[in-house]
Amino acid sequence: MRDNITKFIKGMIIGIAALTAGAGTFAIVLGIYDRCMEIIANPFRNFKENLKYIWPILIGILISAACCAKLISFLLNNYEAYTRSAFLGIIIGGIPTLFKVANKEGFKKTYLISILVAFIITVVLTFWANNTKAGSITHYLSPIELIIYGAIYAWGAVMPGMTTIHILIYMGVWAPILTGFTSLNFGVIIPFGIGYIALALTTASMITYLFKKFYGITYYAIIGFSITSLVMFIPKYASVVEGIIGIIIVAIFLLATIGITRLDKKVEETKEINERENC
Repeated sequence: MRDNITKFIKGMIIGIAALTAGAGTFAIVLGIYDRCMEIIANPFRNFKENLKYIWPILIGILISAACCAKLISFLLNNYEAYTRSAFLGIIIGGIPTLFKVANKEGFKKTYLISILVAFIITVVLTFWANNTKAGSITHYLSPIELIIYGAIYAWGAVMPGMTTIHILIYMGVWAPILTGFTSLNFGVIIPFGIGYIALALTTASMITYLFKKFYGITYYAIIGFSITSLVMFIPKYASVVEGIIGIIIVAIFLLATIGITRLDKKVEETKEINERENC
């Protein structure tokens, strides 16, 4: 029961992150990313065991996403600079943990090439986004567009560090998509979900393979996506006062992310001690 409650709380955190700076990075920070990717890649292998592991996480994600989607949509529409500041703090707070995880099997200078490649990919995608909709808010999105946006969003979710939300924000479509979800508009939910699920299922196996065969290179690519995404999330403040408030928000969310990471580490250490004592 305690383990399920812990995973439920992790799911709630990831659900909120999925609406903000991307779920993948937080899944790594909370130590459940690798297992979740393996389950998505092979859902029917050890089905009962997989279901037992993942159901509290999924419930936590669904509840937090449902509860917070309307709030995030409101904040993006009315306080975009402050909302971006919060996203920025979340990403910065997760980077130290990514470095620790990436260096778990050692460090090689060649890993730094992955950061450069990730930088180039992020810049190209952002340039494409800027020249596609130029940040204009779109009120009607066709089913084909929604499928594509769902796939873009899914890529950022399954590939941690690559926060593709900033691409959707630049294209002016993230707020309308959130509005569609909060108003239970199935004309938005269904095609977006199709794009999301299709890409997640087709890429989970590839990502699991990359982690197993090219651990260091893959994790440093994730770090590269995270670092370059920082630039994309930097808000434009209208005044000095707004800038000061924005910096305070960055600091608050940065410290909150670090605090969550440390708390989770203590919980896992306590769990391991208890398991050894029971043995």
